[in-house]
Amino acid sequence: MFDWVTRGFSMVGASWRVLKDYPKLAVFPVFSGIALIGVSAVLAIPAGLGAAVGVELNLSDNTMQSLGLVALFVWYFLCTFVIVFCNAALIACALQSFEGKTPTIGSGFAAAGKRLPQILGWSLIAATVGVILQTIQSVLSEKLGFIGELIAGIFSGVWGVVTYFVVPVLVTEGVGPIKAVKRSSSVLRRTWGESLAGSTGLGLVSFLFALPLVAVFFGIAALTNNGGSSSGGAQAAMVALAAIAVVYLLALIVVFTALGSIFRAAVYVYATTGVTPSHMDTELLQSSFRRK
Repeated sequence: MFDWVTRGFSMVGASWRVLKDYPKLAVFPVFSGIALIGVSAVLAIPAGLGAAVGVELNLSDNTMQSLGLVALFVWYFLCTFVIVFCNAALIACALQSFEGKTPTIGSGFAAAGKRLPQILGWSLIAATVGVILQTIQSVLSEKLGFIGELIAGIFSGVWGVVTYFVVPVLVTEGVGPIKAVKRSSSVLRRTWGESLAGSTGLGLVSFLFALPLVAVFFGIAALTNNGGSSSGGAQAAMVALAAIAVVYLLALIVVFTALGSIFRAAVYVYATTGVTPSHMDTELLQSSFRRK
């Protein structure tokens, strides 16, 4: 595990050098988050009206459940499209920086726009699989409890591994979604096998950076237990701590989302061309995935 943490810090450092030189790349996760909130808010209105109409019309439980699945799929699809489109734009910018070009927000979105049909196709497949996995998780959790959730988690993990390089493939090769999945699996299996030790290391580093939030949580809990709810000064301190925690958490999500996409693009370039992108270290890329 220590090796994974060390590798994770190296991955963060290498990706951070790219983000430091091109800080605008962090804007894409922000756009993605804002768009996700907007999509969810817009869909909440017709979903609520649909539920009210269903009750008014005395629709059967099966019909309501079917309508719920349709609404869930639409939400999954739109959210997946937003995430994939913004991630494709970010990866396109990272690839541009590796080529010595100066990426911009416009160039990233333009590159993603050129792959709009492929992104729509992949979003449709990803949303379909997401709904299926969610349904499987619900059923297994109900039938088997924790074991069911564990099995469903394994299914989701395998899907995440197989599709690890899908977005870089879509951006660079412009193939269809099915071929992109096959290409992603092929690149991963041929080059580093199926154990994503490097990505796990990056995840561990992000977890370490999230630990201060635990201290903030305990600080708020301590103020609450000491009667903070009845003290004006304590209430102000609680609000301030909560605000700091929210801002810090959002910053972590934005930064590590950008860093993860940058490193994924670098790994893909190295895996398919053998060329080490700028700002990256060859040994780091070679060890980012554990060989079989």
